[in-house]
Amino acid sequence: MVKVIKRTWTDDDVATLKECYQSGMSLKEIGVKLERSLKSISGKAHLLGLKYDDCHRDFYTSEEDRFICENAQTMTRAEIGKLLGRSEGSISLRGRRLGLTFCNPVKNSRYDKDHDFFRVPTLENSYLAGLLAADGWVKPNSQDKVINQVAISLKSGDASLLENIRVSTGYTGAVRNYMQGRYPQSELRICGVKNWVVDLKKNWNIDPVKTYILQPPNEKLLSPEMVRAFLVGFIEGDGYIAVSGGTLKVSVPTASKAFADWIEKAFADISEGRPSRSLHSKSAVTYIDIYGANARRLCHRLMDVGVHKLMRKWDVAVAEIDRHNPRMLNGVVF
Repeated sequence: MVKVIKRTWTDDDVATLKECYQSGMSLKEIGVKLERSLKSISGKAHLLGLKYDDCHRDFYTSEEDRFICENAQTMTRAEIGKLLGRSEGSISLRGRRLGLTFCNPVKNSRYDKDHDFFRVPTLENSYLAGLLAADGWVKPNSQDKVINQVAISLKSGDASLLENIRVSTGYTGAVRNYMQGRYPQSELRICGVKNWVVDLKKNWNIDPVKTYILQPPNEKLLSPEMVRAFLVGFIEGDGYIAVSGGTLKVSVPTASKAFADWIEKAFADISEGRPSRSLHSKSAVTYIDIYGANARRLCHRLMDVGVHKLMRKWDVAVAEIDRHNPRMLNGVVF
């Protein structure tokens, strides 16, 4: 049996621990300095009543605080820490106490991208806005950092769609592949796109926290074709196209009542039919469904929009339209 020998904390060790806490060093850094485990460091700090917030309350000078505030948006935390003789973790903690967010200009400028891609609505960016509204996210901040991130994650089988987005937006970074449990996923994250965050809100009403407050796109700024392109993107992200009960069905779920109202009206206007509406029994999700000839008319008219499409979904509609031998007359499917 191995006998564990515990080292006694000397007065010098305790003094060093307090000094390290005051300097903002991480527990890992303190452990290396004192040659002790993280458990030993955190346990002794707890017994001594040491807290980072208490130690930092008066430790930073007003000049240091002013320097951090003035440079939080132009320098990284590591760069600020180097100039002030402090660790990156210490600067991060102080920034939180000062209510700051830090910008990483190096990361934001690492890859090229078209910063004005969403400025003027087009069919292409309206389609992508719909896809982002369904399966993407807009993230201006991450904890204490400004990242202005627009991102989307799809199953790996749809990675070609992300590649299309990457090329369309002029982004020179790569699509990332990863595993979510047993399922392979593909993801595209684009940071440093403040203009996108602003323009997505202005033109398509896409907010950073959009699940329950998602609003319809701003139709005053969009042509009818752009609205349909947005709807194509949303269906490809969150929609469901399948044969149900021997007939074509198109279904779109949303947790936003305002968006559900808009989808219902859009389906009715485009298909000239009447969609059904149901509420999930165990959640706040509303389903807008349309069936049969109305669904075929809806799909036919949406597929006429000249945007990139995730054909694994629309192929079901194409097969159903062909099966019913439609004839085209002024864009109407009979």
